[in-house]
Amino acid sequence: MSGFDAIVVGAGHNGLVCAAYLLKAGLKVCVVERSDRVGGAAVTEELFPGFHISTASYSLSLMLPDIIGELGLKLDIRAKDPESFHPLEGGGGLVMWRDEGKRHEEIARISRKDADAYPGFVGLFEEASRYLRPLLNYPATRKQAIRSFKRSQIEKLFYKTVDAPISEICEEHFESELMQGLMASQGIIGTAAGPRTPGTSYIYLHHAFGEATGEPGVWGFVRGGMGEITRQLAEIVRGLGGEIRTEAEVASVKVDGARRAAGVVLVSGEEIDAPAVLSNADPKRTRSLIDAAHLAPDYIEDVELLPTEGTVVKVNCALSGLPRFKGMSDAASPGPEHLGTITVSPSIDYLEDACRLAGQGEPAERFFIEAWIQTASEPELAPEGKHTLSIFSQYAPYTLASGSWDERRDEVADRVIATLEEYAPGLSDLIEDRFVLDPQRLEERFGLTGGNIFHGEILPEWLFDTRPSSKWHRHRLPLAGMYLCGSGAHPGGGVCGAPGRNAARALISDIAHKG
Repeated sequence: MSGFDAIVVGAGHNGLVCAAYLLKAGLKVCVVERSDRVGGAAVTEELFPGFHISTASYSLSLMLPDIIGELGLKLDIRAKDPESFHPLEGGGGLVMWRDEGKRHEEIARISRKDADAYPGFVGLFEEASRYLRPLLNYPATRKQAIRSFKRSQIEKLFYKTVDAPISEICEEHFESELMQGLMASQGIIGTAAGPRTPGTSYIYLHHAFGEATGEPGVWGFVRGGMGEITRQLAEIVRGLGGEIRTEAEVASVKVDGARRAAGVVLVSGEEIDAPAVLSNADPKRTRSLIDAAHLAPDYIEDVELLPTEGTVVKVNCALSGLPRFKGMSDAASPGPEHLGTITVSPSIDYLEDACRLAGQGEPAERFFIEAWIQTASEPELAPEGKHTLSIFSQYAPYTLASGSWDERRDEVADRVIATLEEYAPGLSDLIEDRFVLDPQRLEERFGLTGGNIFHGEILPEWLFDTRPSSKWHRHRLPLAGMYLCGSGAHPGGGVCGAPGRNAARALISDIAHKG
């Protein structure tokens, strides 16, 4: 089959964003997707009868406002309020309200010093994000990132928010273990590193870039779940004349006599021709689609070195009712503890212990947890009186020291639930069904090599002009006509859309220069 100007491999959010921009530029585009649905990891699925759950990604902030506006997305993004709830072992918990006065009062119950220090801590990352946020829109080098900071601030601000361990910054600002652990947890999302690892401050900063809710760094729920984003994107692509084909897995990229990408060969044997191919797959999976003879050896080496073994386990549950947290409401109706993110991260050492075990090939005994009950604010996603519960947890290694994931999946999921049940007694009795996404299943279900939710490590050494390779970081691969438009390209992971938009711009620019 021929007649296309570009083929996009993968109908995840970045692939769909990329396709939409190419179509708006007048190109004829075909999107091919290996699974039977669009959306990649940004999907809402009826995992159990009547229960609609954001199966993988679960909250939104990073999607660029420019993309939302330029593509005409109509998303109902509800900022979380409270932002989060942090249960205490003895009962009760810390409620992080969006209102500054209420939040200060809450933190002061733990430590007045920490309540006073909180605005300065958040302000540090807000300031850094103002300098680096513009770099999301085009390929950037580490030197450009450094130059983005005011000269007088380079050493202090860049170090603290990019190069430092998140533990160091948390311990500098807060005296209570709870606030240290809570804030440090945002520096270890999706990484195999612990909070005492240099560069984890950047992971906190990365998650502070978002403005999709209308307020910098504020996260929210998308009405209808994360699949609403990719549903609308697919509708936009089709409305612009694009073709989306599901159950169309790519076996290889075609290369013509001029050593340029010339289309794809599907697993079915069908060939689809186009002078440009843009891959939304991760760098290692993309590399496997191209004959090594057509790639530079140092590119292959860089991609092989990119760490892609994930540590995330996600447990999606159907509940017969709301869980009750010790010392909180009676759970007859949603309270503040049910409305935002429920976080279990009581100290920095707690996170380090879990990370250390994973480094030895063993799942954590007690997990870091971010859980949420979207039905507390959107009851129509579950049968009347019932609720969804999704639990994002770390750390559990892709490669186990003993046993296989098929053998240990339920055991590890039991540990995750037991961790949360320490604060919400009786939780297990409420679970009617569950679906577990361990690193192996994340790889199998979503095509994420190693189960890495960001297509590869997002510590600073794997970003900017090293993502995915030191010489090929501008969304163009060594094979002419081949581009990378997924989270393995700059600026990295999360439901952001920037890699897709940047890759589309790269191709459009190349076509213009040729013309």
